[in-house]
Amino acid sequence: MSSDASKSTITGTEAAAKDGGFRNFKNFLESYGLRIWNHDDVEEGKAILRAMGYGV
Repeated sequence: MSSDASKSTITGTEAAAKDGGFRNFKNFLESYGLRIWNHDDVEEGKAILRAMGYGV
């Protein structure tokens, strides 16, 4: 996992999910009970990543 200072430079969902220890963004979403095919779930996943300090 990267430091908090460098997290904001990660702007892609795939890269942020991988940096967080997940295989990919889909796996990240599923860990929160969210689905990749649901637009609202994807937006919620992005919001979670932003709350974690990523620049997605």
